Amino acid sequence: MVVRVDRDKSFYYPAGITVTPSFFCIKVIRKCKKLYLNLYERNVEKEVEKIEFPPESRVGDVWFIKVDMRLKKTFEYAFEDENGRFADEYGKSFSGRDSFGKVSLIDNERRSPVYIADFDWGNDFDNVKTVENKNLDTAFIYRLHVRGFTKSNSSKIVDKGTFKGISEKTDYLKKIGADFIDIMPATEFDEFIRVAGSFFSLFDKEKKEKIILNYWGYANSLNFAPKASYATKRYRNPVNEYKAMVKAMHEAGIGVIQEFFFDKKSIGYIIDVLRFWKLEYHIDGFHLAGVNYCEEIVRDPYLLNSKFIFSNKIYDIRSENIISMDYDYMNNMRKYLKGDEGMIPFVSNAVSDKNGYLNFIADINGFSLADIYKYDYKHNDANGEDNADGSNMNFSWNCGFEGDTKKLQVLNLRKKMYLNAVLLLMISRGAVGVCSGDEVLQSKDGNNNTYCHDNDKSYFNWKLVNKNKDFLDFFVAMLEFRRKYILTGIDKHKISIHGMQVWKPDFEYYNRQMGMLIEGKTDIYIILNMHWDRHEFCLPTIKKGSFWHILVNTDDINTPFKGDGAVKVDNHRKIAVEGRSCVILVEKLI
Repeated sequence: MVVRVDRDKSFYYPAGITVTPSFFCIKVIRKCKKLYLNLYERNVEKEVEKIEFPPESRVGDVWFIKVDMRLKKTFEYAFEDENGRFADEYGKSFSGRDSFGKVSLIDNERRSPVYIADFDWGNDFDNVKTVENKNLDTAFIYRLHVRGFTKSNSSKIVDKGTFKGISEKTDYLKKIGADFIDIMPATEFDEFIRVAGSFFSLFDKEKKEKIILNYWGYANSLNFAPKASYATKRYRNPVNEYKAMVKAMHEAGIGVIQEFFFDKKSIGYIIDVLRFWKLEYHIDGFHLAGVNYCEEIVRDPYLLNSKFIFSNKIYDIRSENIISMDYDYMNNMRKYLKGDEGMIPFVSNAVSDKNGYLNFIADINGFSLADIYKYDYKHNDANGEDNADGSNMNFSWNCGFEGDTKKLQVLNLRKKMYLNAVLLLMISRGAVGVCSGDEVLQSKDGNNNTYCHDNDKSYFNWKLVNKNKDFLDFFVAMLEFRRKYILTGIDKHKISIHGMQVWKPDFEYYNRQMGMLIEGKTDIYIILNMHWDRHEFCLPTIKKGSFWHILVNTDDINTPFKGDGAVKVDNHRKIAVEGRSCVILVEKLI
């Protein structure tokens, strides 16, 4: 094969490979003495061409060449320097790691195809505009793991654990009311971490070292490519499968936020990655882990309409489309829910002040919602680290028994606590974040750090959608309540905090109860009593001819949300609220 190598203006092209009908250009950023481009036929180990980058084609650590030759559509490529072969950091797709979690593939060479198939986006541009109009700072954001969401046999789909699997569950995502899905890392990350310690997971006999599985994906990654093992094997087209998933979400009115983990990467590289995913994959936003808030990123002209979630908390940001995760909210709400003292000032602020945070009661870093009220202590023995990993500060309460039990008193108390947690989350100002499985009370058996579990501890159990239907219905009903009464006209609401006496907020350290009045088109009065005793609360006066009706009562664990069956409060001056219970009253005309 005759190959002519040239550096003619190739440095103008972006990093990676650019293919035209008659030539292709390569730009590589690499600190090395010599550099080669290796071309392969698909599924053939030996390269068919090995092209050396001329020394004069280098500026600093940037190498670039233009090659006048026609490439076969079956060609793949990788690079090689004096230290061995390596993948293109800017590669758009990869082969060699098509199966998830196989130790036998750990040293497989990763190659990129030279051609990426076209994709028909149809009218996605119009659907993107619809999603752009959603405010992130008040949205319901559903966090999921691509593999974990549909890998369980209970998902009853063919292509389990894939991007396509998410597309097939669009109706469920619509049912639960998701505004956005927040996808955990799904680029071509390293699935295994080699360690020399006592970790258990998998054992590589040949190398005599321990290998732990990186299920979550927070590791070094080839960030321009969707993960090949998250695509269906019979098609082996992760690029178009990811795009089809995004298109399906947009058709359903659901936005897509992709999480990226950037470890010690330059701002320029990060912006390159985000621009590419915005333009090529039409994603609506980015969840940035390992990156502090950066004006260069959020004000990049390509990304101005994008949504941003920062894992690290940021302060004094007031934007409809920039939020950060609030672990202080999670910890303090857990404290309040289990009856700790001194939490009323925090709670009153959380439910009344616009804050720009993503609120959540449970996160992947810690207990699932179900386990918060099943376990006092973490149970991470299956991780193989002698239960030393994971946080010991969970602010949980097992309600009187550690783990599973058949004691009805404990089970009923737990159910009430779950209802309280959802109610508090839904009435709080800010965005609402829920991890996949928490809406159906899926337990992880007390494991609060399932980073290495490619099994049922991490897979969504679809049987729970029916088994825990009552709780899921309450979750959805509270989300609808939030949208109807909390978010609608939010800027015009007059919000006031009360104690057991109206207009007398009580912020004493020992106090565990409060009221909140939302004066709007329809007045709402919310009573929170996390004390273990019953208390009487005075009620605010409302419009003449109207009466307070009980819309929600978490003490009624079987029918907590009354809906159209809201019960009139006979005594319009006061109401008794049971211990560890919440009540929502709505104004209605008689």
